[in-house]
Amino acid sequence: MRRLRNGAILVIAAALTLTACGRSDDSDSGAGSGGGGTVKADPGITDTTVKLGAFTPLSGSGTVASAATKGSAAYFDYLNAEKGGVKFGDGKTRKIEYTTYDSQANPATALQLTRKLVEEDKVFALYGSNGTTPNLAVREYLNQKKVPQLFLVGGASAFGTEHDKYPWTMPWQLDYISQGKAMAQYLIKQKPDAKIAVIFQNDDYGKDYYAGFKQGLGDKADQIVKDASYEATDATVNRQVSILKDSGADTLADFSIDKFTTQIITQITQLGWAPTHLLGSSGTAVVPASGDAGKGIISTAYLKVTTDPAEANDPAVLSYKDIIGKYGEAGIKADDQGVVYGVAAAQSLVSVLQHTKAPTRQALMDAAKSIDGFAPPMLIKGITLKTGPDDYFPIQQSQIRVFDGKTWQFQGSVLGD
Repeated sequence: MRRLRNGAILVIAAALTLTACGRSDDSDSGAGSGGGGTVKADPGITDTTVKLGAFTPLSGSGTVASAATKGSAAYFDYLNAEKGGVKFGDGKTRKIEYTTYDSQANPATALQLTRKLVEEDKVFALYGSNGTTPNLAVREYLNQKKVPQLFLVGGASAFGTEHDKYPWTMPWQLDYISQGKAMAQYLIKQKPDAKIAVIFQNDDYGKDYYAGFKQGLGDKADQIVKDASYEATDATVNRQVSILKDSGADTLADFSIDKFTTQIITQITQLGWAPTHLLGSSGTAVVPASGDAGKGIISTAYLKVTTDPAEANDPAVLSYKDIIGKYGEAGIKADDQGVVYGVAAAQSLVSVLQHTKAPTRQALMDAAKSIDGFAPPMLIKGITLKTGPDDYFPIQQSQIRVFDGKTWQFQGSVLGD
């Protein structure tokens, strides 16, 4: 069941059960789960429901990213309707109430909405909130409140490296530094004498990609002949692309996202420039719509590509398409990589919930820090999730792929640990 409420998408979905076997005194007490010897549940969870919340850009320039939230919502609906929920150690089932609000990709708005989710909606945890800068803006508040900020959508390295200071925050996707490094290493092997131009978004997102790219280049970093940045609030990046073309570069490392990626692809074509085009994975959602203009774009990936003929008969892909067809909201497209992301992340969340040993926020984080080789069905074969008390990066592997004008073609084998 899905309905709008005060500008939110409210999804009632996956049933889940949590074992009541110990709690942390760090968490606020809520309603008791009943019975002698049981512990009190934290806010947002009862014997029958658990409340999760998120913010995501449903309007404004970042709406492409909201596909991940919609993918997760569809998967939760599927679990609730067809699987009866997720069974945990105590045999109980709890329905997920998943509330998402429109952040408009604005950090200040994201903080306001996060306060609403925690203080008014009384969510158990935030899951899948979208955007690097907005997530950084709410991180301090959530950690002060000891509310999990779990599997956020944002690949800034700070989300995983600063776990000592922010133990309640954990990303899901491959971090941008690792992705940038992998692309640089691929470039060195394929085009060792490349003359490189770089364009990046002037925030943690773009800077992390660029830092990883330079790390991957190593002593070849001096082959970067020109770089240019843009602000997320800019109208266009046409001027920057023209400057980079005039630098004489034959390779473009592109760490853009959403409308800016589309503009860059279009501008390259209009200028008659034909560089080797490396693109951060967060910008790839718009590539299929570019057709031949995007042909040859190189990126990293960890998600399966539903348009890949090699995946046509993959049971996981067939099941995924069926789920989105039945439970996705109007307009959602199964071939959208953002939707694939949302489903794969939701599959990962369910695995964590299956290992959560008590109806407490601490127990949820304990489970999230103990993932050992889980392979979500919609990740590329060979890529698994692993975490630990000092390892907050669930995904640390990827594979290079190249767009052929119609779909993505994978190159080589899985990279990373």
